[in-house]
Amino acid sequence: MVYPIYHNHHWIDPDQVYVGIQDVGFLRGFGIFDFFRVMQGRPIFLSDHLDRFLASADKMGIAHMYSKEQLAGLIHEIAAKSEVDCLGIKMVLTGGDSSNGFEPQGKSQLFIIPNEFQFMDPIHGMKLASRNYVREMADIKSLNYAYAIRNWSEIKSQGFDDLIYYTQAHGVSESSRSNLFCVKDGVLYTPAQHILEGITRKHVIDLASSFMEVKVQDVSLDAFKQADEVFTTGSTKRVVPILQIDDNVIADGKRGLITAQLYERLIQHEN
Repeated sequence: MVYPIYHNHHWIDPDQVYVGIQDVGFLRGFGIFDFFRVMQGRPIFLSDHLDRFLASADKMGIAHMYSKEQLAGLIHEIAAKSEVDCLGIKMVLTGGDSSNGFEPQGKSQLFIIPNEFQFMDPIHGMKLASRNYVREMADIKSLNYAYAIRNWSEIKSQGFDDLIYYTQAHGVSESSRSNLFCVKDGVLYTPAQHILEGITRKHVIDLASSFMEVKVQDVSLDAFKQADEVFTTGSTKRVVPILQIDDNVIADGKRGLITAQLYERLIQHEN
């Protein structure tokens, strides 16, 4: 099924939707987005995602006319039309047109883009390549993913699936599009700084706290490499094991028991 795209007050056939050539989202990457899932017609963690979307717009300084209730109504409207088990919803808010190609004129553009979605394999796992890097405005879900995209062909050619960002001062922060956790001696660690606070991350921390110690703090890259388990979380992944960082295989190179347990608990929590 081809789903319509919402653009400024109307659901429109995808072939009829366009981004203006003067839009600063297109010209300068000045915009924000959020992504979440609709499972069997029901939005997952919708309130959390809308809170983050609106917070990102506010931090970025993009004015708009949408309330949380209005956005929720639009999401439920398209969710009711879903004919698949899992529908991915991407909301994009750009700064709108600019007469000089730099300064927005104050008329932001909202797009809501639904597409059928499939999860990454929760058992097969991923391999990450480390990069000494901190994302600009990491706490805002902005449109700027240029660093990861620029490095993508290189890491793929080397057999890696994604990046793991770190600095010498603060250790690991995140992956290009997901949060990171590691387990050592029965304690769960997740980085505290230079991250986008993921919605799945938030719920996994809550779930894990019910049966183990969780520490939100700086964690070095070496600590991740020497961990008993490493996994990543996100709306597109749920909980996926990290089996290798650079040339270092994590533990026995298989999905760990806590990773598997949190994956199952998250699925139950979504229902």
